[in-house]
Amino acid sequence: MKKKQHVTDIIFILSLFCAFAVMALFVVVLGANVYKGISADMTANYNARTSVAYLSEKVRQNDVAGGVGVRTLGENNALVLVQDVEGATYETWIYVADGVLREVTVAAGTQVQTGDGQEIMELERLAFHRDNGSLIGIEAIDTDGTVFDSAVNYRSAESGSR
Repeated sequence: MKKKQHVTDIIFILSLFCAFAVMALFVVVLGANVYKGISADMTANYNARTSVAYLSEKVRQNDVAGGVGVRTLGENNALVLVQDVEGATYETWIYVADGVLREVTVAAGTQVQTGDGQEIMELERLAFHRDNGSLIGIEAIDTDGTVFDSAVNYRSAESGSR
C-alpha cells in the first residue's frame, strides 16, 4: 500500500532546503568579507614592518664613519647613505613621497627632487629621529595609519656626520 504525500510535507522540505541554501550563501559572503579585511590588514602591516626592517638593514650596511645621515627633502626627512665606490662618492636617498617609499642613488652633491627614484612599497609617512649619540629612530606609518617604531644603533663613532 502506498502512502500519500501531503502538500505540507513537500512545502516543509522545500522551505527547509531554501533556508539551508540561504544560510550557506550568507556564510560564504560573510567569510569572503572577513578574508578581504584580513588580507588588507596583512598587506598594510607587511608594508610598514618590511619598510622598518629594510631601513634598519640599510643603516647597518652603511655603518661607517659619515655613512649615515638624515636630511630634509621637500616637507619630509630622508635617510641618506653615503658610499665611496672606486674613488667616486654616491648618496642613496630613501624617503616617502605621495604615499610611496622611494630610493634613489645619485652622485654626491646632486640635487634630489621629490618623486625621484625607484618605488619600493606603499607607505603613508616615514620619519627619522636622531639623538646626540649613535641612535636613529625610525617611524613608519602605513596606509591605514598604523605606526611602527624602531631604533637602530650604529657602531661607528662618526657615522651620521654628513
